[in-house]
Amino acid sequence: MRSWLNQLRLRWFLATKSLGYGTDFVEVLYRIYLNHSKIIHFRDGYPVYSLSTPALFSKPAAHFIARTLYRGIQNRNLPNLMSLAVNDTCNAHCGHCSFYDGVDDPHRQPMTLSQFAQAIAAAQDLGVSVINIVGGEPLLRPDLAGIIRSVDKDRSTVLLFTNGWHLADRAAELRRAGLDSVYVSLDAADAQRHDILRQTPGLFERAVSGLKVAQKLGFSIGISATLTPEAYQSGELKRLVELGKSLGVHEVLVFDALPSGRLQHREDLIDNGDWVEAMIQSAVPYNQDDRYPGVVFSAYISSHRSVGCSCGTSYFYLSPYGDVMSCDFNHAIFGNVLEEPLWKVWQRLSSNPDFAQAKWGGCKVKDSDFLQKETVQIGSRVQQVWPDD
Repeated sequence: MRSWLNQLRLRWFLATKSLGYGTDFVEVLYRIYLNHSKIIHFRDGYPVYSLSTPALFSKPAAHFIARTLYRGIQNRNLPNLMSLAVNDTCNAHCGHCSFYDGVDDPHRQPMTLSQFAQAIAAAQDLGVSVINIVGGEPLLRPDLAGIIRSVDKDRSTVLLFTNGWHLADRAAELRRAGLDSVYVSLDAADAQRHDILRQTPGLFERAVSGLKVAQKLGFSIGISATLTPEAYQSGELKRLVELGKSLGVHEVLVFDALPSGRLQHREDLIDNGDWVEAMIQSAVPYNQDDRYPGVVFSAYISSHRSVGCSCGTSYFYLSPYGDVMSCDFNHAIFGNVLEEPLWKVWQRLSSNPDFAQAKWGGCKVKDSDFLQKETVQIGSRVQQVWPDD
């Protein structure tokens, strides 16, 4: 009798408490990951907490959760995020660019649409549920919509990082292809200052126009900014967040400048986290105010409070030529998908002692001790680090 009553009480408890508990769980989950837990957009009816995560209750979110379960069963690192560079050309000349010197052989050609489709399918088979489309400038690739169409949308959400020059013209085509979200790169809230930083007159106005078109088409939209210590000290973050609010963007994603690519000479960016922490804390009021977009920081996500630096643990970068790297800013190559299956390359990368577990304390590329390792390359030529067997 007591057993039957206990079961009845349990069912009543679940019926009356599960919804509230589920809400608490979701809020805690996103607060840990993003440093906030506010819904920034409803895209196609699904709640979005960040452009860089699958919409809650969507099929890609289910894929992410299922793969997390299998990660535990297999006791093996599995990738959930991939940055996919679709080309090696750009119409801007940004002072912080990390790609420009990442080309090992200037005569190499970017992969074909068919090759990209095969690489994407292989990544999704491994567990990738978030695909970042990057470049170069990805909108310069004529068949970009075809690449996006090749993604199984039941398994992955797709987002685009662009300088925005061609966004207004191509946004509708990409929405039909299944693109979910768009980050437009704006490094200054002032048009003249932004165009100087990217050495491209008129880019700011084109970028803002593209954002407005993307918003009308139902995309989740955001500003992606790379800030140096001096830019933050000048108040640029505040100005960008206010700009985002005025434009109605859903998120501002902030990358702290790294000593890679054209900034590889900036030794002051190594082992220098105080200004980044101050920047993260300065955004807390914005994230507590629903009138503002969500403000998230790459540095917070790679810290001990969130997932840590997950390059090679749950994330990898695929170059236009099929090279697999731990991230966009480390040009050491661990294999090539045109030469061997992706799962073999991932196994090599994720089992390497330098990448077998997420690093607490921030980005590996900003750590002086890690920069001494042979598995890191931030100079002018990429470095092959896998055996020739």
